[in-house]
Amino acid sequence: MSRSVVATLMVGLLAAPSAVQGYAKYVKLIPNGGNVPDTPNVGHLDPAGETGVNDFGQAFAKAGNAWTTALCQADTDGDGYTNGQELGDPCCTWTTSNTAGLVTDGVSHPADAAKVPTSSSLKAGCSSSSTTATNSSSSTGDSVGDVVGTVAPAGPTTGGMPPNDDEDDSSESAVLTAGASVAAASGVAVMLATALLAAAL
Repeated sequence: MSRSVVATLMVGLLAAPSAVQGYAKYVKLIPNGGNVPDTPNVGHLDPAGETGVNDFGQAFAKAGNAWTTALCQADTDGDGYTNGQELGDPCCTWTTSNTAGLVTDGVSHPADAAKVPTSSSLKAGCSSSSTTATNSSSSTGDSVGDVVGTVAPAGPTTGGMPPNDDEDDSSESAVLTAGASVAAASGVAVMLATALLAAAL
């Protein structure tokens, strides 16, 4: 095998991302996704985003990888604060195209019960007397002021799953196991490529 072929294979293997690696596109799909202190990959078990997902990551995946009202109002780490409070969207009004009302200071990790919001506005949550949201109709330009109700955490749950979860979680375990297998296989492939390169030289 020629040195150039071995070198090309090695570069390709080293440059290929792991199947479990966190992706920047998800950071933009949640409020303050890239602004949580010491946590560049909020949905993963490790800061580098190279291992499986945590409780918030599982809930985000179940929500179709979207910031939904249900995900916002949930408390995936059971610390008494909703995911919305922890990520700076206490009234669950944030969207990727409308960041008005987003609190950027004092946010915390929605999958770590030891980390809670430090901002008094986030700790207070959302109240109908202090917050209103405006919904705009893109076709007519009319706007309607809707009062946003109180957002309360769903309460602590076992394993970050809602108490009425009737879904089969075996497929999620299979995905995590497959991801770990792919990561291990990638490591073996890198070692093999290194050995081939050394033999070719």
